Amino acid sequence: MILIQKALVSDAESLRSAAISAFLGDEHGGPPEHDSVEKHVHWIRKYDYFKCVAFGNIVGGCIVKKQPYQFELFGIFLHGNAIGKGMGSELLRGVMKLYPAGVPWTLETPDYAGRNHRFYERNGYIEIEKTEPDPTLGYGFIIYQRPVMDW
Repeated sequence: MILIQKALVSDAESLRSAAISAFLGDEHGGPPEHDSVEKHVHWIRKYDYFKCVAFGNIVGGCIVKKQPYQFELFGIFLHGNAIGKGMGSELLRGVMKLYPAGVPWTLETPDYAGRNHRFYERNGYIEIEKTEPDPTLGYGFIIYQRPVMDW
């Protein structure tokens, strides 16, 4: 069982550490600035940022951008030791339940990140678009949407 709580500025270092662990081995090094404490502080202040706590420690996070007619899953991550134990799905579903039903959710994830694709699809997201590779990044993105659900 996990606890989902609003992240505090004082959590930024622990969230940064979990994010670094989550993206070890990622061929592109993970999302831009995931390893910056300052960027985590920025996200905590600007968006709805939740920490995932298990066994008394922060093991991951989830960032939500509220748009006028949808919610955007801006980021979700778990410490490498927590991956594959169901905590990611529990975190995702738990965060989504904190918001009103009847509003679609969207997200984008790199086209090369097959593990992410399987995770989102298992959790009810449907691919709606695939972008062309960005020449500066060397990869494109898959855009997913979760149909409107009633909790």
